[in-house]
Amino acid sequence: MRKFVRALLAGLSAAVMLGSCGEPEDKAGGLLVKQAREDYASLNSAKVTMTDMNSGEEEQCFTFKYDEKDTLIFSYYGKSDNSEYAQFNNGLECFTYENGEVKYSVKGDSDFVRYTRKMPHPQADEGLLIYTPKNITSAKEETIDGGIKVTHVYDAQKIGAKVEKGEVTGFTAEYYFDADGKLEYFTETTTAETDGKEQTYAYRVDITEKNSVGTVENTVKQFMNDKAG
Repeated sequence: MRKFVRALLAGLSAAVMLGSCGEPEDKAGGLLVKQAREDYASLNSAKVTMTDMNSGEEEQCFTFKYDEKDTLIFSYYGKSDNSEYAQFNNGLECFTYENGEVKYSVKGDSDFVRYTRKMPHPQADEGLLIYTPKNITSAKEETIDGGIKVTHVYDAQKIGAKVEKGEVTGFTAEYYFDADGKLEYFTETTTAETDGKEQTYAYRVDITEKNSVGTVENTVKQFMNDKAG
């Protein structure tokens, strides 16, 4: 995924990492989000799903697992009204499907990328959870239903938020934690103006099967079989 386009293939939020120098002061709820980022990056395996909050349909799924040599094995599937994309990479070979076309590459090919803990995939790293204090225009931490909700409103232009069509006008990330400060899930909402009309793209992201993924399935095989048939 970066083809795990955030608010994917519909509303995109750039997962910008914090700079190493001149880091700004944390915003409300920032310490909770930073800990959640660290916790996620430390996982050996997990499944990440992104669900359209308007339709209730799961539009993206990213599953990953590190092997005994810290090589990342991952699979991804995502779709929108205008695009469909899938990829599987086990560190030795990579299968990619995009809008009817299947591509295959192996380690040593110029376009092949092997991901590891030292060179992580963007969606297996803490960047999955956006947190750039300098670009936050409004921040709030509040107690709700025995848990904690953190709301960060961003300057959408500064974080590079995009949509498939139109101009982005706003981006908000909301993080939901339990009473102990452990992340339960988060949402990302992007607003955009398309042909004079405002569009809202709202997605919920759940991280499940933490350190418990067994086998990572090749999500591209189904398209290879379809093509063969």
